[in-house]
Amino acid sequence: MSKAAEIEVTRPAPGVARFTVPLAMPAPDHLHVHVLETSDGPVLVDTGARGSESALAAGLKALGQVPERVLITHGHIDHWGLAATLAPSVLAHPGVAPSLAFAGGDRDGSPGGGWPDAAAMERAFAGFSALVAGVPGIDPLEDGQMVGDWRVLWTPGHDPGHVCLFREGDGVLLCGDLLLPGFTPNIQPAWDGADALGDFLGSLRRVAELPVRCVLPAHGDPYMDARRRADELAAHHAKRLDQLRMELAPAPMTLARLRDAVFSVDVRDSANAMLALMETQAHLEHLHRRGEAYPGPGATWVLAGGGV
Repeated sequence: MSKAAEIEVTRPAPGVARFTVPLAMPAPDHLHVHVLETSDGPVLVDTGARGSESALAAGLKALGQVPERVLITHGHIDHWGLAATLAPSVLAHPGVAPSLAFAGGDRDGSPGGGWPDAAAMERAFAGFSALVAGVPGIDPLEDGQMVGDWRVLWTPGHDPGHVCLFREGDGVLLCGDLLLPGFTPNIQPAWDGADALGDFLGSLRRVAELPVRCVLPAHGDPYMDARRRADELAAHHAKRLDQLRMELAPAPMTLARLRDAVFSVDVRDSANAMLALMETQAHLEHLHRRGEAYPGPGATWVLAGGGV
């Protein structure tokens, strides 16, 4: 999508308008912006980032309104990079705060758990800060809170502050990045050292139990079967855990070697290489919590009961 004139507004569900903006990154290369009609006025959900400005403006012009309230599903830049151009603060779960601060250049705090150090992350994601047009404040959302007739579901894992919105009356789920069709959302170690993969699997179980009849993802086409997609994503991560167990069985391995063994990633692409490294770390932390693997000597990981 290269021309603002090509913006098309669709109505995937009653009271929901949707248009698509391009993203200035290879993948994902687009984001669906949703505008929800509520009893308290319209709410815009997710915004795109720098590079999406003309499409965002064209979509809002086609709708004939600029909602005063902006809600972000989580703290990844493609979902909020333009938020500050629309409102001084956004509705968001407080768990997004570290991601927003880091993207905005705040290096005072540092991630915990298995995250790489801030300098390594800054080198890998150096270009991402250019996608942010200011950092908005946060009007905190709580799990179970209502936004009109949409219930906020805190679904951490892909991001500590990830939320979905569920409308119980007709089973519509605005899922952000939780249940993406066609590809799997990246899992990163939690900022506070929590079990991010365990959180993600728990979030999948939570939405799989809901009477969902329509899934509206932030990337990709709408679909109906949330439970099937949740099961597919859970199976994907079970397979990845099995791969890590298999690689660790003969002898301890470093994080980088494990990444290269389970991911097909071009290590010359620093951002993708870092994302793969972080996802590998998140899976190893999950195995650690389960007593199946632990950090060993020389920055290696060791399978419990495995080779030495």
